[in-house]
Amino acid sequence: MFSTSRKIGVLGAGIAAGVVLAATQITINPPFALSDGASGDKPKIQRAGDGTLVVVYGDNPDGAGVVYDVKANAERLARDVFVKTCKPDATKSCDSQADWSAPVNLSGSALQMSSGVFDWRGTLGEPASYPGDIDKANIKTSGPVMVITWVSKHCPDGDLATAGLQPAVQRGVRYMERDGGRVIPFSCMWVAWSTNNGTSWKPAVQLSTGVRDAIQDASNGGFNSDTRKGQINFSWQEDPVGLKLGEADGPGDGASGANVSMGTDIWYTSATVDLSDNSAVPPVSSNDFVLATPVRLTDNHLRDGIDVTTDTNAVFEGNATEVSPTTIESGDAGASRANIGMLGNQALVAYEETKAAGGASSGKFIRYHSFTFNKPTPIGGDAASNDPKGCVISDPLRNARRVRFLTQSPADAGAGGVQLAVFWKEGLADKGGSSDIVLRRAIGPDATTVSVKPANMQPVVDAACATSVYVEAVGLTSARGTNISSRSTVATAADNGLADDTERNNTENALAHRGVLRGRDLWVGYSYTRDLALLDAQMDNYNFWIRQFNVDTGAWSLPSNVTRIADTHINVREPRIFGTPKSNPGTCPSGNPADPLTTDKTQCQNTDVVYLAWGTQENVPLSDPEGGDDLGVYITQSSDAGQSFATPVRYSTAKGSLFQDDESAFEAQIVTRPDGTRFYGVWNQADAISSKTVAEYASGEVAIVADPPAPPTPAPVDEGGGCTAATGQRPIDPALPVLALFALFGLGLRRVRTRSIRGR
Repeated sequence: MFSTSRKIGVLGAGIAAGVVLAATQITINPPFALSDGASGDKPKIQRAGDGTLVVVYGDNPDGAGVVYDVKANAERLARDVFVKTCKPDATKSCDSQADWSAPVNLSGSALQMSSGVFDWRGTLGEPASYPGDIDKANIKTSGPVMVITWVSKHCPDGDLATAGLQPAVQRGVRYMERDGGRVIPFSCMWVAWSTNNGTSWKPAVQLSTGVRDAIQDASNGGFNSDTRKGQINFSWQEDPVGLKLGEADGPGDGASGANVSMGTDIWYTSATVDLSDNSAVPPVSSNDFVLATPVRLTDNHLRDGIDVTTDTNAVFEGNATEVSPTTIESGDAGASRANIGMLGNQALVAYEETKAAGGASSGKFIRYHSFTFNKPTPIGGDAASNDPKGCVISDPLRNARRVRFLTQSPADAGAGGVQLAVFWKEGLADKGGSSDIVLRRAIGPDATTVSVKPANMQPVVDAACATSVYVEAVGLTSARGTNISSRSTVATAADNGLADDTERNNTENALAHRGVLRGRDLWVGYSYTRDLALLDAQMDNYNFWIRQFNVDTGAWSLPSNVTRIADTHINVREPRIFGTPKSNPGTCPSGNPADPLTTDKTQCQNTDVVYLAWGTQENVPLSDPEGGDDLGVYITQSSDAGQSFATPVRYSTAKGSLFQDDESAFEAQIVTRPDGTRFYGVWNQADAISSKTVAEYASGEVAIVADPPAPPTPAPVDEGGGCTAATGQRPIDPALPVLALFALFGLGLRRVRTRSIRGR
C-alpha cells in the first residue's frame, strides 16, 4: 500500500452485497480560532518535513488604524502578517490553542504608514498618510526552507539597488467610482524566510518600491537534503496605473490583479540556499539565503505615456500631485496572475496576457517560460536563459486565463512520465462566459532529465510559439490541448470529450481547476455546471468533478462527480484536492512501513490516499452584484487512489445563512501526514453579527473500520465538529441528504448575513 499506483476507469466501483467491507471513518476534532485579533484573514498552512505545522494569516495588531479595502469596497482595520507554529508529538496534539506558539508578526507594517499623503477617504475625509496594510500572505516550503510573501502599503525604500534607505517613490491611484475619488497608495512586494522549519524567521525584505502597484505574489523552490543546498524563485505583477476594478460578469469588484493596464509586467527574482556550513564551528550563515536583484520577466513595457482616453484613473505621487500621463509606463499588452514553479534548477512561470491585438481581438493568451532559475534575463547565445516573450501554449483564437500547473521530479515521474501538467480555462467567451479546462503534459524521456520545455509538451506546441507579434501568435498551429471538462455529464468511453473544441458545448462552464500529480497518475478536478442559463435560474449548480490519467495505460477516466450536491441552490466553492507528502527519511528511510528500519509508520507515505475538501456557497443569479453567501466547509478522503470517496463530513462548525447560522466558513487550506490518516487545516470563518473574521483551525483523523457482514446502508452525513461519519468504500451519497434538507428549509428565510465580510 505504501507505493501502490492504481489504474482506474471510472471513479467509484460497485459493492457486492453481503461482503464484509472496510469502511472509512472521518473524525473532526473541535475547531478553534488560531488568530487573536478581530480580522483574521486568508490563513495558509504548511507541514515541514519534521512534522512542524506552520500557519500564516493576516490579522490586525493592537492599535491598528482603519484602511479601505478596494476589493471588498469597505473600510476595515489594517492587517499584519502573523505566523504560529506547532509540532505534534507525545506531549501535544496541536488540538488546543495552548499547544501553539505565540504569534510572530513578520510584516510589522500595520502600525507604520505609507510613504506619502493620499486622499484615501475621498469625500469622507482629508488627505493623510495610509496605514501599512497587507494583502493576503502566501507560503511555500522547500526542505527546511519556508518562504512567505505578501504585498504591503508600507514601501519605505525608493531605490533597492542602492544601499541604505533611499527616498520613497510610492504612488497611488484614484478610483472615481469610490466615494468621490479615493486615492489608494500602490503596494510593494515583501518576503520573509526561515531556514529551520519555521522555528525562527529572518527580517522581512522589500522587493519592489511601490512606483507600480504590486499584486499576485508567489514563490516556489527546491532543496537537496543531501547537499543541503537549494534555490527559491519568486514572481509578482506590477501595474503602472494601479489595480483596476473588475469588468467581468458576475459578483465581485475586481482589484485582484486579473484586469490590468497595458504595460503590466511579471517581475521575478530568485535566491540561492546553502545550509551546508551550518554545522561548522562556528556556523556559517552568510550564504544561507542570498537574494538576487529583481527584474522584469516579461516584455510588456514598451514606452512611457498612457492613453488617457482608456486609462482614466489618475495616478498621484506621495506629495498629492498628479503624475503626468506622459511619464507613466505603458505598452500593448498586460500580464497577470502568474504561477511559478521549480524543477531541478529550472524555473517555470506561466501567466495570462492580453492579446495586444490593437482592438482586433479581445481575450488573453496563456504564456509559458522555462529557464535556468538564475538566468531570468536573455543572454545572447544561451538557450538556458529566459526569453521574455514567453511561449503561447493556449489556443490563440480563444480566450484563456487562470493557468495552473503541477510538477514532479524526473525520478518520481519515471521514464515517459509526466513531469509537468499545465492547465487553464479556455473558450471563445470573455468575462465570465462558458469555458472548458484545457491541459498539456510535459513528458520526460527518462528518470533523470528535467524535461519541461514547450518542446516536451503533449499535445504538441508549435515550435514558433515564442512571439509577441499578434499576427504571428494567431497563426500558430499548436495541436489542440486536451479538453478535460467538455460534456462531463454525458461523456462516454466511445465519446470521451477529450478532443472536443471548447465550443462543442458552449452552454456549460468549468472553473476552479485543481489537481494532484504523483508518480504515474495525474488527477485533475474542476467545478462544473452543465448549463449557465440553468445555473442562473438555480436549476443547476456547480459540483466538483475529477478525471484521472495513468501514464502506463495512456488512458483518462471518464469525468466523475465527487461532491454530488443535489440541491441546486448550493454551489461548490474553492475546492482543494491534495495527496500525501513524501516519507520522512529519518523515521521511514525506505518508504515502506514494514521495513525493520522504519521507526514511525505514520511517517511513511501512503500514495493511495487522496483528499478533497471544498467550501459551499449559496447559488444566486449571476447578475447578483454581491454573489452568494458562503456556507460551510466539507471534507472527504479516498484511500484507494480515487476509486471511491468516503461520505463527506462537515469540517467547519459554521454552516452559513441557509442553515440559520450567522457564522460561515470558506477558503480552506489543508495538509496531511505522510500515512494519510491525520490531517490539519485552516479556513476563514466570519460572523455576520459581529463582523469579526478569524483564522480557524482543526485537525482530523481517518480510520478504516470493519462493517458488519450485512449489506451496508448509507450512513448520515456528520453535521457537527468533533463527530464521525462512516461509510463503506463506495461512491459518496449523491444526494448529501442532510445538506439538502437544511438548504430547502433555509431557502424560505431572508438572508441576514453581512455579505461584505465575504471576499475580504
